[in-house]
Amino acid sequence: MTEGFTRRTPSRRGEGLALRGEILTAAAAMLTESGREGDLSLRAVAREVGISAPSVYLHFKDRAELVAAVNRQAYERLVAELREARDRAGAAGPRAALRAMAQHYCRFAVDNPGLYRLMFGIERMPLSRDELPGHPLWLLHGAWTEAVSACRATPQDPPGTGPDATGAPDPGAPDPGAPDPGPSGPDPKGTGPTGPHPTGNRPTGDRPSGHLGPADDARVVRLLWFSLHGVVAMAVAMPFAADRQGLEEMADDLLDLALTK
Repeated sequence: MTEGFTRRTPSRRGEGLALRGEILTAAAAMLTESGREGDLSLRAVAREVGISAPSVYLHFKDRAELVAAVNRQAYERLVAELREARDRAGAAGPRAALRAMAQHYCRFAVDNPGLYRLMFGIERMPLSRDELPGHPLWLLHGAWTEAVSACRATPQDPPGTGPDATGAPDPGAPDPGAPDPGPSGPDPKGTGPTGPHPTGNRPTGDRPSGHLGPADDARVVRLLWFSLHGVVAMAVAMPFAADRQGLEEMADDLLDLALTK
């Protein structure tokens, strides 16, 4: 950051959006450098941009509003790039689109470590529970949910395009020559495969295939997104260059695992 104060050339009428962008850029750089939201001051941001402190208040009423705008800008950029990656791969099917998103997420973090750290790695001021629904992380959650729901709404990959493209039978599929197991309705005691499970949840082996609904989609979203975050957070924290191909391969593995849940 600059040591002294260099006054910015005053904006002409109609250039307020440009000044707002400069304020956001300066604030983002300062947050990334310090790693602490509490260290950010509007006076320091104004000095970095080359304007008087009151000029910042024409765009942001306080530090919290400025930080929220910085966060939203970062999340909106990532979401836009993920959706572009999804759309480019969409012709190959929803699973390919989701795979493209997972791989791009890894590339985004490695290519923009400062920005990624700004979104997920700085020490933040605590938010109240009332503010949680408006946080921009839900923009990213929504993008993942759209892609996961579309993928899981398709019960299986077309022949020759799924994880096992050899045409070999699925080892988990029922044997067509096996005896008929009988009616599939609830058993009288309510304890069989179609009756209530004692814990109130199906064990993993009892989960039917296909799309199970929004609640199950949310579970897959969390598993995939949180796993990808752990992988890339470790990658950008390392003192050596990330193995990009290895990250993309790991993203593929995590996607395959998440979609089995």
